Amino acid sequence: MKKVSTIAKLSTIARKLAKDNPDEFRRICNECEPTLKNLSLIPSIHSTIKEQFPDMDRTDESILFAATVYFAYAPSALESSDLERAPNGIRQQMCKVMGWNNAPVVNHYAQIAGAYIKGRQFKERVHSILMGFERFSVKSNQISLF
Repeated sequence: MKKVSTIAKLSTIARKLAKDNPDEFRRICNECEPTLKNLSLIPSIHSTIKEQFPDMDRTDESILFAATVYFAYAPSALESSDLERAPNGIRQQMCKVMGWNNAPVVNHYAQIAGAYIKGRQFKERVHSILMGFERFSVKSNQISLF
């Protein structure tokens, strides 16, 4: 019941923001839109991480992988996993690529990634990886750092 009331409040806030500050509303909406849709690119994202950061340990690699995939496919879920779910298939594909046993492992790394993505240097790493996938973006020039 509390979740529904929170969603109703957020809907009201969104309508108010859209009316009072349409430019800010569009900016926020753009940040919440996924840049990639094709799930078959997820293994390539992992390969790019391995190529760009070959000395990264498995834990850091897992966090960066989760952050990059969520940033590309479900940015709003990365920011607020309690309100937004990642689209179907993403967690299964991530498990397959990383050899993880189940989706809760993805949730674990996604939560950590949600904290890390707030750091400028980490966000720059995610951005550097995703720049190689810009041609697959749903909208041209949508992959942006900030």
